[in-house]
Order: sequence, then structure tokens, then C-alpha cells
Amino acid sequence: LAGIAGGSASTILLYPLDLVKVRLQVDERRPKTQQHAPPAAAKRVIRTEGYAGLYKGLTPAIIGSAASWGGFFILYEEMKQVMLQRKIKFANAALDTSCLSGACMVALTNPLWLIKTRLQLQNSRLQQQLSQPNGPPLKPPYRGLVHAAFTIVKEEGVLALYKGSVPALMLVSHGGIQFVSYEWLKGHFAAWNRTIGERLRASFGYLVMGATSKFIASTTTYPLQVIKARLQQRSQREYSGVIDCVGKIWRNEGVGGFFKGCVTNALRVAPSAAITFVVYESVLDALTD
Repeated sequence: LAGIAGGSASTILLYPLDLVKVRLQVDERRPKTQQHAPPAAAKRVIRTEGYAGLYKGLTPAIIGSAASWGGFFILYEEMKQVMLQRKIKFANAALDTSCLSGACMVALTNPLWLIKTRLQLQNSRLQQQLSQPNGPPLKPPYRGLVHAAFTIVKEEGVLALYKGSVPALMLVSHGGIQFVSYEWLKGHFAAWNRTIGERLRASFGYLVMGATSKFIASTTTYPLQVIKARLQQRSQREYSGVIDCVGKIWRNEGVGGFFKGCVTNALRVAPSAAITFVVYESVLDALTD
């Protein structure tokens, strides 16, 4: 319950930044500072699609985030306790359990993240360029979460729901880095007394720890996020796999292509993780008292 609350809260509050990030990630043009700046990208969305355009794909994002964080925290805490009981070193237990938990959640939630990406990109000028550069205006292929799921399965097969799962599994290392960093930082606050005043200071500590650990993890694994978004998009410019995607980005866009949207991502992930961990720890404290 604590994980679901934390994941849902951060997703809703910071969703527009996620949408802008994904739009920038799949833009195959060579990076241009002004064109790819977060404010300029957000203005383009508002100008062409209205403010509602910033929230496309929110439903699968909330469900996916709630399921991912809720399931992740349950598996993470249970596996960590088992490993600690077997006297496995704490740092190793945190890394192993976070990676295993992350891999399980990828298998369960990848279809939701793929649908979220498709909904975020549809109806945009960018999607028009990627799909039919010289053709008539595209009609929105998906009317919502359920319609998108049925349409993708009908047109592309069930396995299409798992496009991008290879880089997603590789991104499990993201969670490992994040939680090892978080647990290490959290250890410095463990000796505090649990008075009301100390709880307030602990909440600030959770905020800082969550933001710091997420920033470290997200920065080190960001190219994998770009590759995953490229594989999940609906486009005639198909990538045959991770290696093909890496090669095309390198040849056509250079090193900068692997870091498109990284500024927007940095603006999003730190407060997102801070909100998630503050809500998670606060709800957990309330439930255990």
C-alpha cells in the first residue's frame, strides 16, 4: 500500500515532464540545443495539442507505476529479509533483491509502459514524421488504454506488448544502483529517535536520499531509456533490436542521441523519487505504528 501510494503520487505530479522526455527521446533529428530544450518542447505540445496533451497516457502510467512500485517494494523487502537471515552482506542483499524484484516487475508491467509510450506519442507532429512523413494527417490509432491493448495485439501480435523489454531488463541495474545508494544513505538516519520532531527531519532526509539515489541511477543508465522508448514507439522506421537501435542512433545522431531528453529527465526523476520515498516511508510508518 505504501509503495502504491508513493508511486502514484509522484507519477501524477510530474507526468508532463515524463511526456516531454519521451517525445525528445524518440526524435531522430540531430540534437539542437534550443529545439530540444524542455521549455520549447513543452510549448510545442501545448500549442498543437493543448494542455491536455501533456497528460496523454496518464492512465497506464498511474496503473503501471502503482503496480511497479507496490509490487517492487513487497518483493524487495521480503527478499531482502530472506537474504539477511542467510547472513548475506547487506549491500549485496540490497543489490540482488532490487535487481530480482525489478526483473519480475518488468515481466508484469512492460505492456503498460509500452501503451503509455504509444499514447504519449500519438497525435503529435513528431509521430506524423516518424510514421508517414509525406502522407495525410494521422488519426489517433488508440482511444485509450483498453483500445490500445486490443489494437496492438490485433495488428502486431501479443509479443508486440513486450517490445523494449530487453533494455527494460537491462534497466533493472537502474533500480539496483538506486536502492543500494538509498539504503546506504538511509543507514545514516537509522539511529534517530522516532519523536514527532525527528519524524519531520527524517521525512526531509528521505526526500534528499530518494532524490540523490534516483539521480545517480537515472544518469548512469539513461541511454538504455532512450533505446527502450525507440523500440516501443509506433513507427515505420523499425529497429530490429537493441544492437540495430544503438547502431542507427550512433550513425545518424551521434553520442548526443543517447542523451536526448536527459535534462527533462533530471528535472523529473529527482523530485519523483523524493515524493515516492517520502510518501512510502510516511505511509509505512503510519501502518506499522
